Amino acid sequence: MTAERTRILKTYTNDLRAQGLSGGTVDLYRRDAERFLRFLEGLGEPDPLPRRLDRSLVSGHLGRLRATGVGQRSLARIVSGLRRFLGWARLEGLIESEPEIRVQEKIRRRRLPRAVAERRLEESITRADQGRTPARDVALLELLWGSGLRVAEAHALDLQDLDPYSGTVKVTGKGGKERIVPLTTASVAALDRVFDERGVTAGPGPSGHLPVFVNGRGARLSVRTLRRIVTRHVPGTGERGGASPHALRHSFATHLLDHGADLRAVQELLGHARLSTTAVYTHVTRNRLREAYDRAHPRAGEESTE
Repeated sequence: MTAERTRILKTYTNDLRAQGLSGGTVDLYRRDAERFLRFLEGLGEPDPLPRRLDRSLVSGHLGRLRATGVGQRSLARIVSGLRRFLGWARLEGLIESEPEIRVQEKIRRRRLPRAVAERRLEESITRADQGRTPARDVALLELLWGSGLRVAEAHALDLQDLDPYSGTVKVTGKGGKERIVPLTTASVAALDRVFDERGVTAGPGPSGHLPVFVNGRGARLSVRTLRRIVTRHVPGTGERGGASPHALRHSFATHLLDHGADLRAVQELLGHARLSTTAVYTHVTRNRLREAYDRAHPRAGEESTE
């Protein structure tokens, strides 16, 4: 790209980071903007962004993406990112107004979270713990299921974030928002084995700045590696291969609700800003609720006399 388009993209990316968005979200929005800027350059457009940006330019960009095989769902997400970029460009004075962007979106039912059955999870982790699986991997599985962390949150953990006395972990979630989440007894035991092997101690102290999950050289494990560990050891939830780290987070929320946890408490543990985000998990507990209703209500099991 030209130097001016590169400068625009860099400024936009820095502004996204300043908003406290996660690294993955910033990358997606940056890629949406870069793809459009490269499209303009490919057309020979002299201005980095035409001040009077015609809707046909945007439509042509989306049409080319569709022609290359981009699916409807992905296209809808790209449009969302493009709207954000053009809104930013207008506020920066780079364009006079934002063109209307239309994309025909098929109505789809919202994908519901997939959870792994409790017994299958317990068997998988027990099997890993009793086999030749590194203690570090077992600790990761226990932590993701036991505390509902996002994989990026587990990746960012340092030893000082763990409080061995209260049995809690301080988690920095999306937007830099911190929350305190309890650790299960199994998580604490698994982490203790890892730290004993490394010769470090959880909590604030000389080694407090060190990562929780490291490779053989002591370097922080990447998010990709953490995902591979989960996929290797946890049964699938219907998708190809093993379960994802997010499936363990879904399982955390689902199993808590199954056992009677309050929805608002689960919201706090997950770090959701809105209760409606957490409420999507309630669908998986309906059968359990019906069973409880049938057992508890005096008329639930009555047959009609008509």
